Amino acid sequence: MKINNKRLVQVESFLSRITFLFFVLVACPLLGQVKQKKMLQESDYHLWHTLQSENISENGNWISYKLVYPNGKDTLFVRNTKLDIQYVFPNAFNGSFNREESFACITPIAGLQILNLKTGKSHTYPGITQYKYTKNKEYIITYSKAGNASLEIKKSSGLTIMKIDNVREYKIAPQENAVMFSDGHRIGFITLTDKLEKTIIVEKSENSFFNLTWQSNGNAVAFLQKKDDLGENNLFFFNLKNNKLFEFDSEKLLNLKSDITISPTVTTKLTISDDGQRVFFGVKKREYNYSVIDSTQVQIWNASDKLLYSQREEIGQWDKVAKLAVWFPYEDKFKQITSNQLPKVILAGHQKFAITFNPWQYEPQYKQQGDIDLSLTDLISGDSIRILAKHSGNKNHTIISPEGNFITYFKDQKWWVYDMLKKIHINCSANINQPLFDQNYNSAGEVPAYGILGWTKNDSSLLLYDQFDIWEVSPDGRTAKRLTHGREKNIQFRIAKQQHENFKTENYNGFYAVEIDLDHALILQAKNNEKSGYFIWNKTDAEKPLVFNKMKNSYLMKSSKGESYIFQQQSYEKAPSLWFKKDKKSSNRLIVQSNRQQKDFYWGKAEKIHYSNKNGTSLTGALFYPANYNPAKKYPLIVSIYELKSQEFYQYVNPTLYSDTGFNVTNYTAQGYFVLCPDIIYEIGNPVISAVDCVLSATQSVIDKGIIQKDKIGLIGHSFGGYETNFIITQTNLFAAAVSGAGVADLTSWYLTIGWNTGTPEIWRFENQQWRMGKSLFEDKQAYSRNSPLEFAQNIQTPLLSWTGKQDRQVHWHQSIEFYLALRRLQKEHILLVYPQEKHVIMNPKDQEDLSNHIKQWFDYHLQNKSLPSWVSYK
Repeated sequence: MKINNKRLVQVESFLSRITFLFFVLVACPLLGQVKQKKMLQESDYHLWHTLQSENISENGNWISYKLVYPNGKDTLFVRNTKLDIQYVFPNAFNGSFNREESFACITPIAGLQILNLKTGKSHTYPGITQYKYTKNKEYIITYSKAGNASLEIKKSSGLTIMKIDNVREYKIAPQENAVMFSDGHRIGFITLTDKLEKTIIVEKSENSFFNLTWQSNGNAVAFLQKKDDLGENNLFFFNLKNNKLFEFDSEKLLNLKSDITISPTVTTKLTISDDGQRVFFGVKKREYNYSVIDSTQVQIWNASDKLLYSQREEIGQWDKVAKLAVWFPYEDKFKQITSNQLPKVILAGHQKFAITFNPWQYEPQYKQQGDIDLSLTDLISGDSIRILAKHSGNKNHTIISPEGNFITYFKDQKWWVYDMLKKIHINCSANINQPLFDQNYNSAGEVPAYGILGWTKNDSSLLLYDQFDIWEVSPDGRTAKRLTHGREKNIQFRIAKQQHENFKTENYNGFYAVEIDLDHALILQAKNNEKSGYFIWNKTDAEKPLVFNKMKNSYLMKSSKGESYIFQQQSYEKAPSLWFKKDKKSSNRLIVQSNRQQKDFYWGKAEKIHYSNKNGTSLTGALFYPANYNPAKKYPLIVSIYELKSQEFYQYVNPTLYSDTGFNVTNYTAQGYFVLCPDIIYEIGNPVISAVDCVLSATQSVIDKGIIQKDKIGLIGHSFGGYETNFIITQTNLFAAAVSGAGVADLTSWYLTIGWNTGTPEIWRFENQQWRMGKSLFEDKQAYSRNSPLEFAQNIQTPLLSWTGKQDRQVHWHQSIEFYLALRRLQKEHILLVYPQEKHVIMNPKDQEDLSNHIKQWFDYHLQNKSLPSWVSYK
């Protein structure tokens, strides 16, 4: 079947063909047609889709991308970057290329589909729900849950060469050259090199195996076995090099701790050390030995307790929490690493050392991440020392080097290393002459670091960020070299996420740093106030632009071989598009333009505005114009607030009623509104007073342009923005209507509230976070009063629509009730929407549509003089 000169995969049914034709006609209307533009209506919203970049083949000859529609009829496309050839897979996902030879994906109905990129023929393998190509691309590992759940090894062509039934669990080796499996009462593995071979580790066991784990180099495996129905488990370790199996002797090694059993929990994940000498796993008390809080007895809340009663209920029943232990299979030894006193751990030194700490050691303290002491234990000798006292609990401020020679940490606004061998602390950033802490940080509490990128090979040097640049410093702090030149160019450089998806890897309750090879080119993400894009850095030429312009450039991918790239580009006025770059020197070529139907509709435009707060600080806002704007008319304005909102200037916004906060910029610009998204900066101790200053200044700058109706201005915010909205309308009558979602009403009552999700007092939010008070309520009661909307509720003249989720565990819905009762008693114009099954944001599509419609009708009535909605009427 050919359409528009593109070869297409055969689809499963006539309905699928019709669906595909619909997608093609929507995404790619015939060139040359000229249509009269029309105003965008709700009935048109379904035409819009989201462009998702998926993959690029190893030589860059093929790309895959997805168009995602609100109705769920998503489509995966595979396109040739040289020829006019495209294949289509309705409702497909998990697509990947096998060299330049084939492409595979999963569809819910058809199963695995494999497309031969050379012939254009495809084949379907029903029932398969998971698959993965091996690293050598010779085989495909597939799994089907249907019937007798089976694991199959196929040739890359799709030919099955081995099948194992009743597979309950499988795990592919890190090198992708082997797969371990458990099929009922057996466990084994299959090597997937030039020679395909199956090895059974344990056969005809009474109980099943689970929690399969590989050593990082693929030389050993570990796994658990269900021992009985009482929750007991066995632990095994198997060396693939000598085919030797070790079983953890629970009776012998846990003899002195007979109330302890092996835990299957993921928090103490089963891990093998890099050298294959140690196995880490979880242990916990048997259930009948738990010291459980009796919920029927009187609760004793002692003000001198380290943890609140509610915290002990939520996080403090340490007997129930699994502890990390280590097993030395070759020595037949066992040690428990964490305890009730030191329940958290980070491993270091190739897992020969454990850093343990207690995040609640200094309680009561009112920080999101409390201060901690770090103790270093040698797991071989058992020796332990304290290496840091009252250190930051921010996980990003303590990172282990990849080779484990150093503990990197941020303290006193400098980066330090603790040398594991020399047992000394060194200020490794001493020769960096720029601040390494976030100078634009605008909250209360600890100022974070700009961050650490990683370490170079063999822990030779570490790479740190300042505001603009990347620095390479030696662990001893003697040398510091700036690798980029962002400060001179006013460009901030960071490693592109697409090059290193994870800048650090999980390490129990901390992180390992990523290893960076400076002998190879780095892809850097770059941005300033006007432009964004990507640069290529190497040792010889430093940074050179790949793409950098006044657009939002994102989702860059590079082919694994050669120098081909794809990336997305968008602005508010231009829908996301996919661009291809054959190599660094080639010009950018448009491959896919999403939402071509936009040209049939009037669309708004974006403009940056500039204003100042009372202190003279220059600020920026994003102003979005109504579609089909007529300079001879004046329009209503809606001001959407949170903190820094001007960053939305380049964001394309699909029209939709399915927003988790009920507000969509494009919906409103299409219906004759201006929308302003201003930046707000804060003075510690006066958060919403600062918001009033910035928002009024920004709004006045738009009024001064003479383009809006001064008496038809609305205000909307959610969460912290809802709190700001609640307060701003107590201080000014500028706004004709307002909408507040999940907003705080009274700082005193919320300060003295316990968070539902943690059992922790909300005090930390005020003293060390977004609420920016910086002091306790009792140090500055006046500050809390002057920043509380409830204190000034009597001043409100603005009609207010509020909404909240009754299951909100972030901002308790009683804050909305407090404000509702106050405005009700004061006989103010106010309506509160309560969604019984929703949390902090609205997730159910039905509720999303309901909220969007309520907000739109509210603003339409107050700002566009439309009819009064029936739900506003008095009951």
